[in-house]
Amino acid sequence: MYYIGMDIHKKDTQASVLNEKGKFVHGERIRTDVVDIGHFFEKIERMNDDDLSVVIEATGFYFWIYDVIAGRGHQVKVVHPNRAKALMKARSKTDRNDAFMLAQLLQLGGLEGIYVPSKDVRELRDLTRHRESLVRKMGDLKREIIGSLDQHGIKVPAEFKTNFSNKFNEHVRKLDVFIINEKLDLLVTTIEKLKNVEAVIEERYGKDDEVELMMTMPGIGIVTASVLKGEIGDIGRFQSFGNLATYAGLTPSRSQSGEKEWFGPTGHGNDRIKHVLIEATLSHVHHKTIRRSRTSTKGRRGRWARTRSWWPPPGRCWRRSTSCCIVRKRITLTDVDHRRTHPPRSALS
Repeated sequence: MYYIGMDIHKKDTQASVLNEKGKFVHGERIRTDVVDIGHFFEKIERMNDDDLSVVIEATGFYFWIYDVIAGRGHQVKVVHPNRAKALMKARSKTDRNDAFMLAQLLQLGGLEGIYVPSKDVRELRDLTRHRESLVRKMGDLKREIIGSLDQHGIKVPAEFKTNFSNKFNEHVRKLDVFIINEKLDLLVTTIEKLKNVEAVIEERYGKDDEVELMMTMPGIGIVTASVLKGEIGDIGRFQSFGNLATYAGLTPSRSQSGEKEWFGPTGHGNDRIKHVLIEATLSHVHHKTIRRSRTSTKGRRGRWARTRSWWPPPGRCWRRSTSCCIVRKRITLTDVDHRRTHPPRSALS
């Protein structure tokens, strides 16, 4: 078997090839292009009839390179750049040395690969992240319009209780302020693009089994469920729901030395998962169904007893899939391994 380390850059890629004994066999600098990468592997395949094991670093554009190499039937391992560079400090920093050290570490088994999402998961991530970008641009434009109104000393009548409604926009356009009208045009275009993206998400993933199952959770709609499905990808890569909660950034940081132990703020994780889960929690708390009943006590004023609505609906069957549950005032995803018509009450406390 040959071991190939590739130090990839946008324009060029440095490759180093080692044999099963760790001896340097071939090194080459190629263009980061589909054709040139294909020609390079054709050359190595003629040199060796056995399998090829390749390692590359995770960059912002490594997906198509991974697809090209994996499409030729070779083993590809993607490593985190920070973890790899910590093991490559023995040599001076050059592309040739980096590629050689990657191949050597791969041959010695000293590299741990990261999760590479499938093409379907990547397409879903692109959609949900594009929607997130449009939502942020929409919010920025609204704040800019309000700021421009304040700069011109324009007071919107109190009858327009909701900003950026149709009546609000018509009133602002009648003011005939060029900058404000331009920003309103951009806002209208952004809203149209946002609706288009949401329509595509609804069309492609509205009938997905995992998305439908997550939508049975109060506070979670099609957009939130799609974000969770895309950002998590293959849930089987997590050994437990605690690992998944850590990945989502829902577990507090912990430091320990001797008999002392400190707990700090929530650790870093996937900000997109954390954001949509917080929004889902707030939506559930705001819209949940509460039944209040008056009870009397001796010599004191009565108190309100609140009963939360039970979910999922009777007869809803739980399957092995991605599901959600509220755990200690935060939402954590779990992998349901069994079928039950009704989940245990402790799972929702």
